[in-house]
Formats: sequence, C-alpha cells, structure tokens
Amino acid sequence: MNQSRVAARIAAIFVLTGAAFNALADPAYSIARPDTVLTGMVTGTSVAIQVAAPSSALISRTTLKLNGADVTGALHADGAGAMSGVVAGLQPGANVFELWSKNSKEPVAQLTVMKALSPAATCASLATLTGFPVQPSGTMAGTRITQATLVTDAAGTQYCLVQGILQERSDGVAGIAGTSSYRAPDHLPAQHYGTLFEVRLPTAWNGRYMFQGSGGTEGNRPAATGQIGGTAGLTILRNGFVVASQNGGHTNSELPPSYPPNSTTTDLNHIQVISGNMFFPDAQAVKDWGYNSIDITTQTAKFLINAYYGRAQEHSYFVGCSTSGRQGMAMSQLFPQHYDGIVAGDPFYLPPDISLSETWGLEQIISISPIVNGVPQYQQSFPLADQNLFTNAILAACDHLDGLVDGVIDNMAACTFDPATFVFPSSGVYGSIAPGMPLQCTGAKTPTCLTPAQVTATKKIDQGPRTSSGERITSPDGTTLSGYPFDGGFMQPSGIPTRDIGAGNQQPGNIGLGSGQLPIFWFATPDPSYNPLTVNYDLDMHLVTPASPVVNNSTEIGPFISRGGKIIFYHGLSDSGPPWPYTQKYFHDVMVKNGGMAGASKFMKLYLVPNMGHCSGNMATDSFDLLTPMVNWIENGVAPEEIIATGNRFQATPGPYTGLSNATRSRPLCPYPKTLRYTGSGDISLAGSYACQ
Repeated sequence: MNQSRVAARIAAIFVLTGAAFNALADPAYSIARPDTVLTGMVTGTSVAIQVAAPSSALISRTTLKLNGADVTGALHADGAGAMSGVVAGLQPGANVFELWSKNSKEPVAQLTVMKALSPAATCASLATLTGFPVQPSGTMAGTRITQATLVTDAAGTQYCLVQGILQERSDGVAGIAGTSSYRAPDHLPAQHYGTLFEVRLPTAWNGRYMFQGSGGTEGNRPAATGQIGGTAGLTILRNGFVVASQNGGHTNSELPPSYPPNSTTTDLNHIQVISGNMFFPDAQAVKDWGYNSIDITTQTAKFLINAYYGRAQEHSYFVGCSTSGRQGMAMSQLFPQHYDGIVAGDPFYLPPDISLSETWGLEQIISISPIVNGVPQYQQSFPLADQNLFTNAILAACDHLDGLVDGVIDNMAACTFDPATFVFPSSGVYGSIAPGMPLQCTGAKTPTCLTPAQVTATKKIDQGPRTSSGERITSPDGTTLSGYPFDGGFMQPSGIPTRDIGAGNQQPGNIGLGSGQLPIFWFATPDPSYNPLTVNYDLDMHLVTPASPVVNNSTEIGPFISRGGKIIFYHGLSDSGPPWPYTQKYFHDVMVKNGGMAGASKFMKLYLVPNMGHCSGNMATDSFDLLTPMVNWIENGVAPEEIIATGNRFQATPGPYTGLSNATRSRPLCPYPKTLRYTGSGDISLAGSYACQ
C-alpha cells in the first residue's frame, strides 16, 4: 500500500479509534484505544490499549507507562510489532499513557484517556449560585440564571441545562436617529440588551469544555449541542463535552423592525436597514458582538463547571465559522488564557474590508442587470444556465491539471483561466458543451456563450476592488482589498450566486449583511442614509473606519502561543463572503513573525477547501471534523496533517456540470501550502486514492 493511502487510513483511525502518534518523537510508534473515540471518555477504571512499533524486536524493548507508572505487564504480544491488553488504574479526569523505547529521552508516543467525571453538586443548585465572575457594573446587571434543569435527550444523554443572561441593561441605543425606529434613554423606550447564554453540563463529563460559535450578527441563542461545522461525525454531548453558546449580546426579536417600514429591500433608490443590524449605534452592543459576549460567557461557563463538578476543565476548545471564526481569532488575540485550541472557519475578521469586497462583487452584478424602477434584476444578469456554463468553462480549463477530471480543481496554481479568451475543448469530458467555441460571445448571445459584459463582471469580481484607473485599493486599516479568485465553485449555488445574484425569491445575501452593514457598522461615522449599492471606490474610502472592536486582525498572539495554544483555520475557496485570501494573508503574517512555516506549523494550520462556499455548500467535501485533530494536537502533541472530509452533492460520474447532485465522496483536506493530487489509481470517491503534495 502506498504512503498516501496509509496516511489516509491513519487519519480515519484518529476519528474512529482514538489513536495517537507523537510526531515530535517517532510516528512509527503508536498507542490506541480501539473501543472509544479520541474525543470521548471511558467510564470505568480500565481501558483496552494497543501499542505498535516498527518491528517485534523494537516492541519488545518498549515500556508503557500510565500516569508515570509502568503498566507494560498488562500487555501481551499481538502480532508483529504489536501488543495489546486491558490496563487498569485510571483516575477521574485525564490519564496519560506514554510509550518509551529503550534509551529514548522522551516518549515515542502518547495518548491521553479521559475517565468520566461525575457532578459534585445537584443541577438545581446551580440556579442559586452566587459569586459569579460577571458582576454588576454601572447600569449593567451581573449574572442571572433563568434555568437549571436536568434533561435527558432523545439519545439518552443526561445533562444539566443552564440558561441565563449576563450584563443585562435597559439603557441601550438602537435604530436610526430621527426616525420612528430610534430608541435611546433620552428617546424612550430605550433598548434592552444582554448576553443570553446556555451551558450544557453532561452527567458523565469527559473533562473538556467546548464553545460553540454562531454566525451573522447573531441575535439568537443557539442550542448548545456542539453540532457545528468543524465537528462533523461527532456526538459532542454524548462524548462528554460541556458545551456553551450565546447570542452576541442582543436579541433580534427585541430590536426595532427594519426601516423604513413596508420596504422590503435596498435598491438603487431606497435604503433599508434590516432589523438584525439595528444595534449599530450602541457602542457596547457592537463590542459585545465583537468579543465581549464570548469573554463573559466563557468565564461563566468555566465557573459553572467548577461549581458542578468540583474541579476545573482539563482543556478548553473553541469551534466557530464566519462571525465565530472571527471571534475565535479574537480569543487568541485578546484572551489567550481562555482556550487551548481554536478552530476558526471562514473568519469574518476584517469586516470593513470584507464588506468592501462583497460590495464590489455586488456592484459588478448590478452593472449587468436590467434595472426596473431602480431595482436591479440580479438573476437576469446571470441566469442559472449561464452560471452552469461558466462552471463548465473553468472546469474544462483547469479540472484536469491535478491529474484527474472530477469536478474539483486541486491545482489552481497551474490554472490560467481567462474567461475572455477561453475556448471550449472539442473532446474529453467537457467536449460536448460547445466544441471549439469561445466562452465569450463574438456576436449575439447564445446558450453556449456569455456576453462580453458578463465576462468582464466575473473578471472584476475575481480581481477585486479597483479605482476607476484600475489601481488596487488599500483600505484605511492598511489592507489591500481582495477579490474572489476563480475556483470550481465560483458560480455554483453557494459561490457568487448566493451573495451577489440570489436565486428564486431570494435576493443576494449581501444586500442585508455584507454590503448592507458597510455604512452603519464600518463607516467611521455611521450613515444609514448612504446607499451601500453605490459605493464609489475612487472617492469613498476615507469614510471607512480604520479600527473597530469587531476587527480582529492583530498578529500579536505570543501569549496564546507561549501557553501552548493551537489554532486551525479553514476556508472555502469559493466563499463569496469573506474572501479566502484575507485568511491566507493573516496566516502568512503570523507565520513570518514566528519562524516561518517550520515555526508556525507548531501551533497553526490552514485548510483551504476547493469548491466550498461560505462555511459549507457547493459540490465540495464540506463535512469534516477538525475538533478531533485539535484534541489530538493539544493533548497528545500530534500536529494534524491530512483531514478526511466528505461531501454528498457530487455527480455520480464526472461530466458536464448541470447542477448539484447527490453522490457522496471523501477526500483529504491538505494543510497549506500542500494541495491534493490523485495517486493515479483507485476509486475517485474514496480518500485513499489521493495524497497531499
């Protein structure tokens, strides 16, 4: 079996059996517990253990220790280079197995096994706790517990459900001054704010705490189940994690309604501020959304853990995407003590710049849309058939460059796709679409070509914001604005269409978020009358703020690194919200400060997901578990490499793209700067047929 397939199988073993390999010592040695997942726990005082070495001779010279005590006697030979047995003596909490080879100065493999912990207090007693870390301050209340109830879910997992509110206040500001939407202490009623939180504390606890992020402007308190992008395949509560969630410091149903009333959208003549953005004039509410609600929820969750179990958590993990991807970055920058491991997906960490990129893309679509009474007919700019035609063109140009025609471009670096000059092939998988014909129409529009205006719009979206003379633009915070580089999912449903074109009865997503937030959240002086669909990139850049509590771009994360913190980024290459080059830039800037790739790989990884839209979507392997590799990294010293991901919207047989289908594939995700290649043989739907290079 070749090395790539071995690596893929090893990655799968991490998820299924809880194997651990100490990459800092010798990855040829291993310790595994075959009966439980790595992120789970054991309930008894013993556990089945398997150890392996390169040969029987070497395995015979190893020593297995549990919490420092020699337990090798519990093992017996179990095939060439392997031993197994049931090891007793587990203590509540973390138990560390170490495999030592003869004369080694450090363990050659390590595995942490969590033994379940039980509550030391009743669930009901949490309702009357005092001494919370979040106390009253000024007009803000402290901590109020509204529920502490013992619950058993449908899967049979029992947990203590705690809900409450932090820093509640009724002197807030919301809405647009001078309109009926406005609320303030001197313009009653004032706005009510507060961080609603939820913590679920399982009766059988694995000693770990996880924060579950959310997205957009938040405004709702999600159920703290732990089921979120980046934890696919895991049953978080059943595995024993304490999980917390929160609402971002405001509740959408309490905010003023969208303004003006009876207006349904923003167009070229009318501006609507949607209800979910109405907290923009309240500085504390914006700060809460930025990071404060995460901070105070984290403090409260850890306080509840101490009270309920009589001890602190062994390790803390943060998993989020989009807004919470940004908030995870904020934790590493501002509160390095809060989390050991952070999974940050498609992070919205440069909101002003990202909003400018989003608005630029939307304006290019508007420029080729019919206008009816000031309303752009977005979907007529690029009907679905034209979207599919564009997808087929880029796949025909670049799909094969990674050695396999499969609807995914894994070698974008070699792709020189220019829609203005591309000519469809006359043979091959994509040869039937428009044999020998250019993508850009040379005459009248036909079903097999795009107009020059359509092609120009896509090229401008790819290139990103420019001045009228074609120069790149630097925002007031010093960032060069990014576009959306061409990728196989660029014109798939969760690519540019979802944010800039819309579908069915859905308007482009950027109208309410993205672009819609620009003049109220990301202007130095908020201006709700400014039309976000008509940004002038020559004249309006000075309006944009250079700083905000919701901008989390500091590369000074030394305290987080020095305490052993790790961060895993992931980003869809067809994300039409935050452009992936911003995340790559942050990764690169931190890398340069910390010893280049060799230094950065000790605490930071980046996974770029071909075809994937914002956090998920498209014909992509968008379902993956990054929490297990993070736990393995933090607790066993094993840095993640290939991550097995799956997707269920592929075509059963590669061919011209006609829309999303329902075939399932698995593929490895590669740590940047590696990219995926087909090994030349094997089922293309199986991860073992690919390798990272």
